[in-house]
Amino acid sequence: MWVRPSDVICNIKKMIGKQFDESSIQEMMRRVHFNITEGPGGEPCVDIHGLQFSPVEITSAILAKLKDTVLLYQFHHESKVVICVPAFFSKQQKEHIMSAAHSAGLKILQLIDESVAAALSSATVENGTVVVFGMGSGSYSIAILHVSPDTNIEIITQISDPALGGDRFDDVLVDYFVEQIIHLHSVDIHGDKYAMMMMLAEAAEQAKVVLSSKSEVTLSIPDFPISAQGPVDLNITISRIKFEELVDNLIGQIKVKCQSILKDAKMSIKDIDEVILTGGMARVPRIQRIISEVFGHCQSTRTAPEEAMVIGSALQAALLVEDEQELSEYMIPLSIGIDSGEGTFTRVIPRHTPVPTKQTVKIPGWLAYGECKHVRIYFGEHAMVEQNLCLGEVKVANGRRCQGCVNFELTLEVDEDYVVKVTARNADDQNESADDDWMACEAFQIKEEDRCKERVKRAVKRALLDWSMYNNRIDASLRNLARHVMNSLRDIVSARKDELPENLCQDAVDALIDLQNSFSRDACLLKDKMLYALKVESKLLSWIPTSESVGSHGADYQNGDK
Repeated sequence: MWVRPSDVICNIKKMIGKQFDESSIQEMMRRVHFNITEGPGGEPCVDIHGLQFSPVEITSAILAKLKDTVLLYQFHHESKVVICVPAFFSKQQKEHIMSAAHSAGLKILQLIDESVAAALSSATVENGTVVVFGMGSGSYSIAILHVSPDTNIEIITQISDPALGGDRFDDVLVDYFVEQIIHLHSVDIHGDKYAMMMMLAEAAEQAKVVLSSKSEVTLSIPDFPISAQGPVDLNITISRIKFEELVDNLIGQIKVKCQSILKDAKMSIKDIDEVILTGGMARVPRIQRIISEVFGHCQSTRTAPEEAMVIGSALQAALLVEDEQELSEYMIPLSIGIDSGEGTFTRVIPRHTPVPTKQTVKIPGWLAYGECKHVRIYFGEHAMVEQNLCLGEVKVANGRRCQGCVNFELTLEVDEDYVVKVTARNADDQNESADDDWMACEAFQIKEEDRCKERVKRAVKRALLDWSMYNNRIDASLRNLARHVMNSLRDIVSARKDELPENLCQDAVDALIDLQNSFSRDACLLKDKMLYALKVESKLLSWIPTSESVGSHGADYQNGDK
């Protein structure tokens, strides 16, 4: 970036739908490091190596890159999107965004306000009033919204400032660092627009981020070329208290706006049910204190501020697609699955599967001889079983004369009358046709009122809206269990490596390495490697006499689906 800082483009959103001679564009030209020129239609363009690129073209390239990234992680190529835009966007700016999305091969389902997307990402308030405070690098906005039980969100009032964002805070820090350089080294670098000032700008942004979690930070730039005598190692320390003093004027402007929006809405603190923060600048402690002082509420922590609008837009897209779908009476309206441990839901038969149908799932469990395990069957879409309908439970038992990891096969069969027949057997038994292999057989009826369209839509919406909160919980649960399995397998290998066959020991070592490496990957891969490690562990334990078996680690099958 330091070699060609003029090739790095940022804040293109501020240029889209504008004219070159507008004051905001002229001001932007004085602040950015890339070249802005006038296009053939009077619009501002970016000049890169003598070529002009319009804001729509650059936005289209960004969206196309995002589309390609998403396609790497999904199994279909349908590119329907919901895009959230700032509150201050004009009709022309929105049209340019839609044009850029179309050029990128995207089908726009809806453009929504950023504050609406943020409100969707939280959704702890089913019927009430929420405040959304959003502040990113270029602008900030405050909105008061009413949320109704059917997830309709109405903007009561909102205000925004497209000229006040995190960049202004960075500029204050850069000016402070320049003053310190003058004081320490008697060199004024204001005239260097590119190399040195860009280095300072990036360092200032990093310092601002650190000051959100620490009371002091030292800006360190080795070999900083500030004089003809040669580079120096630049080290400047700034405290959070000093930073807050420097930006006190900006903070004051934000506080006044927060106070005025309550007055405009004719509301008081007691009328607000929740405060939602969005954007990286919402992590600044001084800003958080201002929000608490004005609105009198602790901010929602369900969603990271940087992710709130993205998650809200994705949820809105899912809800719109759900509304478009027509449910056939010969399809299962909601998924049927099991409690896979710690209250998480594992789908066995996905929703929209035609009936009749039958699916089988393996469930590993640690049981002593004769010990029973109760497996509950659920109907719904929520990540947590407590939010789904419990159809009943089936009891399985360890019929082997040893303790350890026992694999059960659970078969769910649904007929045209929506009767769910559940059978279970010991998957480790070789004779699959023997009658005594089948340990349990139960049947449950899915009632007609539980399959009605309104109840199904309500269940799907709640599952979507709660996904962001419970997904992190499920992921943490899965990773904790995988660590437990890894430690247990490692203990067995360490204690019995001289007694076990060499090939089994090597399988265990390979399983441990694969499981360890999968911690940095996605949850589905981690789940697969964990189940394989459990299978290897079961083989190892079969060589150990029952009286000497290693103690139980209590591992049950966990949901790795997202």
